[in-house]
Amino acid sequence: MRTPLLLPLLMLVLGLPALPACKTSRPAVTGTAAPATNTTTTTQPQQQEAVLVFGRTACFGTCPDYTARFFADGRLEYEGREHAPVVGNRTVQLAPAVVQQLLREADQLGFMQLRDVYSKGALDMPSTILAITTAQGTKSVRVDEGGPESLQKLFTKLDYEVQKALGVVAEK
Repeated sequence: MRTPLLLPLLMLVLGLPALPACKTSRPAVTGTAAPATNTTTTTQPQQQEAVLVFGRTACFGTCPDYTARFFADGRLEYEGREHAPVVGNRTVQLAPAVVQQLLREADQLGFMQLRDVYSKGALDMPSTILAITTAQGTKSVRVDEGGPESLQKLFTKLDYEVQKALGVVAEK
């Protein structure tokens, strides 16, 4: 039953259009960013590969389902699906320092040495997937259940940065 998760994982790692959506009315993902400001038909060259891809998958309940791609230049490409903080596609700009800080935190927790999958075998759990691309290659970690506390803290930070960038941070 976990075989269907292999396709979304592969898509995250390759940085292709994100996980399949549950709604058929969702616009198709293209190589063009969602218009957030004035756009023209001439596109500026953009960094091709995300340095960090963070995603959460759906469950049988109300788990948020989205993918966020962080680029070194601070660009954040977001695709929200079911129960996501924002539904639809968005491209927003973060300070590049935010992306660098996230990468430093991943490095400090030893992300590249983590296991590829943390699961206890439950079939109805959502997954959290993080893929980081460096000059040495791409490392992807999927967590269904468990995982190191330091990784869970990084996931919380990533969720926060995505929601903050989208303007939907919940009041505490």
